[in-house]
Amino acid sequence: MRQYPSMPHPAPDYRQEKSESAEGSGRAASRWTAFHSRLDEDVLAEAFPGRGYEAEELTDTVREDIAHAALEESELIGFWVAWHLAGGFANLERGGWHRATVFRKVRAFRSAFGAHPDDYRFPWITLDLEQAWQGQVERQIAYHRGELGY
Repeated sequence: MRQYPSMPHPAPDYRQEKSESAEGSGRAASRWTAFHSRLDEDVLAEAFPGRGYEAEELTDTVREDIAHAALEESELIGFWVAWHLAGGFANLERGGWHRATVFRKVRAFRSAFGAHPDDYRFPWITLDLEQAWQGQVERQIAYHRGELGY
């Protein structure tokens, strides 16, 4: 089995380098809480009708709704990144994805975002593909020179 520099086998054991908590440094949780706590009651009521939000604190139900949407969306965003990083359908297939899987993900993406992943752009995400591809080439070179240590 081929080992890819970006995915070492076996994975390093990070148990000795523990994070501060399961939240890491807590940056993501703090930003998320700060944003949602600034939303007006009418915005929350429109976004989550009948879900029992409270002005000062989001209820567990609303938090679960938001988290569930983020998880579903993140899978599709990951697919969108993979699509562009790999260079489209044919290269995803060459990389080992089954045709049916790619078609299924394209369909799910189009259903969620209203456009094909090749055409869609997230206004809040910028891909620097040249830099990403250059990094892949450099990691491959370092790997084959034995400079990566795994």
